[in-house]
Amino acid sequence: MLSIIGLFVVVAGVLGGFIMAGGNPLALVQPSEFITLGGAAIGGMLVSTPPYVLKGVMANFGKIFKAGKSTQDFLDLLVMQYELYNKVRKEGILAIEQDANSPENSSIFKKYPNFLHDHAAVDFYCDALRQLVNGIDANAIDLSIDIDLESHEKETHLFPQVLSQIADALPGLGIVAAVLGIVVTMAHLDAPPAELGHHIASALVGTFLGILTAYGFFTPFGNKMSAVFVEEEMALECLAAGFRAFSQGLAPMVAIEVARKAVFHSFRPGLTELNNAAKKG
Repeated sequence: MLSIIGLFVVVAGVLGGFIMAGGNPLALVQPSEFITLGGAAIGGMLVSTPPYVLKGVMANFGKIFKAGKSTQDFLDLLVMQYELYNKVRKEGILAIEQDANSPENSSIFKKYPNFLHDHAAVDFYCDALRQLVNGIDANAIDLSIDIDLESHEKETHLFPQVLSQIADALPGLGIVAAVLGIVVTMAHLDAPPAELGHHIASALVGTFLGILTAYGFFTPFGNKMSAVFVEEEMALECLAAGFRAFSQGLAPMVAIEVARKAVFHSFRPGLTELNNAAKKG
């Protein structure tokens, strides 16, 4: 929601200032400039972006306009781990085999729909749980977790990078559109002043659009997507920290207290709050 408000403020501020200065908003509607700028930007993106990265950008673009994670999300993640580890302590490691193999049918995971909807987190966590159930050495599981975290970070880093590259290219492409407009203007030097002024204004709109879309839209889009992935990475780190602590023999409550340390202070639930939530769960 905040991202949508921000976009509205950008558009309102630019158009509002233009109108206050006596400008006519219709003068900014130049379809030829839109096609030149948009076509060049899209074409450049297709040339420089592998299909799997492009697919990832499209799949994750909607996250820019969502609220992101909250303290409650991380509190739920910690309490969920407590319930699972407590189940292991009481019933044995094989008691969570069904939870690990079929998380969508797990009585514990069903209580936390936000976790189940995060397919990356589910796959990451359940892979580690399956390895634990199968009796794989703890050091080998640690290595697997580290590799999984690293590959996830590298992959998600590519998606906002695409938006940042578009933002870097747009001002230059705006100049290209402006130059083409000037070429058209030069071909009409014998035209009346009003027509000549229209061609010049059309050419300048290309530069205006390139700079505005770069710094008013795509740069913020890339930054917001990066922030979203940092939050998602933090959730994985929280799961990894709790899992490692429990697999090394720490009690369930101690394990989630360790996992709590992986959460940024802005999202981290208080220790008393966590203890009370775990007891209720």
